[in-house]
Amino acid sequence: MKPFKPSVPSQASRLPQPALPRPARPPLARRHFLRGLGGVTLGLPFLEALAPRSARAQAATTIQRFGVFFACNGVDMTRWFPNGEYGALTPEHLTGTANEALAPFVGKLLFPRGLHMAPRAGGRDPGGGDDHGRSMAIKLTAYPAALDTALATGPSVDYVLAQAINPGPAGARRPALNLMVGRPAGFAGLDYISYSAPGQAIAAVNNPWDAYASLVALNGTTADSAEARERIQRKRQSVLDLVQTQFERLRGLPLSSGDREKLDMHFTAVREVEVQLSATGLACVDADLETRAAPFQGNTAFATEEPQYPAVADLQLDIYALALACDMTRVATMHFDRGSGGPTFRWDGMSHEYNHHKLSHGKVRDDCFGASTENGCDNVAGYADMLHDIDRWHAGKLGRLLQKLDAYVEADGRTVLDNSAILYTNEMSDGKLHSFMDLPYIIAGSAGGRFRQGLYYPLGPEGQTDRSAPHNRLLNTLVNALGVPSTWFGLPEGTSAPTMQGGVYDALLV
Repeated sequence: MKPFKPSVPSQASRLPQPALPRPARPPLARRHFLRGLGGVTLGLPFLEALAPRSARAQAATTIQRFGVFFACNGVDMTRWFPNGEYGALTPEHLTGTANEALAPFVGKLLFPRGLHMAPRAGGRDPGGGDDHGRSMAIKLTAYPAALDTALATGPSVDYVLAQAINPGPAGARRPALNLMVGRPAGFAGLDYISYSAPGQAIAAVNNPWDAYASLVALNGTTADSAEARERIQRKRQSVLDLVQTQFERLRGLPLSSGDREKLDMHFTAVREVEVQLSATGLACVDADLETRAAPFQGNTAFATEEPQYPAVADLQLDIYALALACDMTRVATMHFDRGSGGPTFRWDGMSHEYNHHKLSHGKVRDDCFGASTENGCDNVAGYADMLHDIDRWHAGKLGRLLQKLDAYVEADGRTVLDNSAILYTNEMSDGKLHSFMDLPYIIAGSAGGRFRQGLYYPLGPEGQTDRSAPHNRLLNTLVNALGVPSTWFGLPEGTSAPTMQGGVYDALLV
């Protein structure tokens, strides 16, 4: 796609303007926003020209970010982890694995191995919900699911970090951006990975238009906001047109070639999101967008078994990247569908007959387990290869996110990816066993130099063990690496979860 070019100014706007006295330049925030009609705001990447003069003579302050990429139903364990010995990670480690698409970022990846979920599932520790619900509730909270609601009984790591590191005054910081691809199930515990408090689930946004409108502040109720929506939805204008006045002022600054390149890349990315929205049928430029998008909002049915699914996935990932790069939020999550369900993959070279959950058990029905083929519980021939293809597809989407984050260069010379910790996690490890042991994890980015990079490292033994490397300690490691001192994360020590641990995994940190 060609870089975005703003609309041509009218003849009147080209006339010479009277010179205005230049006000004293106050200290400026590290990030800036273009503001336009109806309160529309559009974040900008870091630009040297907009940095405070004093900051140019000082070491640049690193802004850290945290993100989650969450998949469900487990993975094909035989081909997910890196090949070869522990230690320095090379592209060859990923060759032939589900994560081969991540090879371009091999120097910015950390694969910890041998982690188990804590509290544990499978009846080993107290808690409600089925195995899928427990795993979704516990994975980002390290709190068990409640017996009555199957909802997590504590806050999730994304909420905790948003309250600590996001812009805004203490007690009123911006929330995390929580996104979803797929449809909510309507069953307690299976729809959520994020929580603000015990039993207080945070519903992720599965409609890209809602996510995008929130990103550019198009959800206001004023007359100007209504006009802004009108101009975008019915007159087919870009949000970039609504901030054109400030855009022109910005372009008039003595920008370096590097700053101009960043702006072109950024505005092109915004325009690509808008064009993709149009292509999905959830377009911000379609005349009847609000009516057509309404069925995709809230908990209503979402068509996950159509080609729309991968298009929505790309959109959500692009919005995720824009939000982090422009400091709209420093914390974001995205989960693909839900446990005990998921789409039937019929795109990008896949033509599956059964949905993700059935394939995770290798069975033709969702309620079939184990090796028995009685009562219609037939096996699915070649299901392991199908799971591997799904894992590869997810890795490709993670690669898309990392590529976009790595394209933005920060004031400190690092990229947005370098200053982030993007956590890949899954509801389970081996979906057929409903296993919560030897969990698949990736940390992409070093959180501004805090995490080791290009490393495959054993925190515990491989296989079915639940004693040596609890995941609640990994969550505590992430919290500390992102500047929030903490000695423990999750269910308090000594409360019926004997495998949980405090402290951090020092071996993962620089």
